Amino acid sequence: MNDKKKTIKADEPVEFDMDFEEALERVAGTELEEVEDIEQASVPEETIESLIDEFELAGQEIGSGDKVWFARDLQRLLGYKRWEDFDSVIQRAVIACVNSEHDPASHFKEVFRDKPKNSEGGRPAKDFQLSRYACYLIAQNASSRKRQVAFAQTYFAIQTRRQELTDQNGVDFSTLSEIEQRLYLRNQVVEENKKLARAASGAGVKDGVEYGIFQNKGYEGLYGGRGVKEIRRHKGLPKSAKILDRMGSTELAANLFRITQTEEKLRKEEVKGAHAAGLAHYEVGKRVRQAITELGGVVPENLPVAEDVKKVARARQRQKKLTAQSTPLPEPERTSDSARKIDLKADLWKYALLVIVQQPDMEMSTTDLIAELPKYITVPDEAVAENMSRKDSKFSQIVRNLKSHKTSKNNFIYQGYAEDIPGGFRGTEKGRQFVQTYFLNSALKNDG
Repeated sequence: MNDKKKTIKADEPVEFDMDFEEALERVAGTELEEVEDIEQASVPEETIESLIDEFELAGQEIGSGDKVWFARDLQRLLGYKRWEDFDSVIQRAVIACVNSEHDPASHFKEVFRDKPKNSEGGRPAKDFQLSRYACYLIAQNASSRKRQVAFAQTYFAIQTRRQELTDQNGVDFSTLSEIEQRLYLRNQVVEENKKLARAASGAGVKDGVEYGIFQNKGYEGLYGGRGVKEIRRHKGLPKSAKILDRMGSTELAANLFRITQTEEKLRKEEVKGAHAAGLAHYEVGKRVRQAITELGGVVPENLPVAEDVKKVARARQRQKKLTAQSTPLPEPERTSDSARKIDLKADLWKYALLVIVQQPDMEMSTTDLIAELPKYITVPDEAVAENMSRKDSKFSQIVRNLKSHKTSKNNFIYQGYAEDIPGGFRGTEKGRQFVQTYFLNSALKNDG
């Protein structure tokens, strides 16, 4: 191996682009005895469980149900004695926040909550109110030689990932069944594996046998030296089985974390060469395994085998079709003009969703949707008039905006009621349930 590694001293400032993956490399690249010595010197008697409690107890509840942390509390939890040293970590975290295209003002709020040290008065000591994401970034940019930091890097990364999934997709894992969690996580693994494949290719990993070796390295790190074949044998799976399809939600979550962290490591550190990429994948897998054992969890090879997720998906799809056939969707009142006049900007998506979910497989082209909607709503004359510059009506453009504005937080695709497919839309079960409830309630109100 010709890759050169940069030696970083424990008290040396870390450059701005140091992130969780670099921290993983530094931990994984350190001799076990050295890690144990550092850990014992840092916190000789604390357990992982007590650290979890400390982090959560330090957080202050806010109205949204989430928590915020104060930087001076986090300073103590991460083992920093001097505020000046910790403040420099915070500044690197702010820069990382900007580079991640997040608004730092939403995550780092400067406050002055403590009394001044000077007994005669003066300005209180500077502090920061931090979001969970800010704590994650601070942990990324802190010294991973501290046991508290190494733990926090894993802990906050996992918690932040869960929160991101909720924010982006409206997925609340606490309300999902085991089957729903499996289906969701399996789809996430598919998408993240695509990103990992692109990152591996950029690092110089070739398709075919070389990529298979690269993938195996990640499994070996996470599964205690076992590759795909060994995992199948250990779990009693047939040779043709895809191991990801037979994982429960806990095991899928561990692999999803391995995949996403490896992809970022390869890309951000610009890892070059198939051997170096495989080593990076192994190190990340090993670090995730270490986190599982420290948290008292079951190592992935010993988790139970689940039913083939593809069979589960097919069964659920059949059930959805049977439910759709047996439960007719309500229609809005069509006989009264006043009942069909709506605010196109605010309410068009609800009627669009009503039309979409009544189609076979809940799929519909944009052109057909534009033609069908006037049967349900009154389209103002000014919206029907053709826009000469676009060769299209204003109403048609408003309907098309339902698709083109899909990244807006108020959009029904962003919120999970529908999906963007080539040439049109596909309704989701969440969307169908919304239609069932919304229009039924509207009908009841009209009757009343």
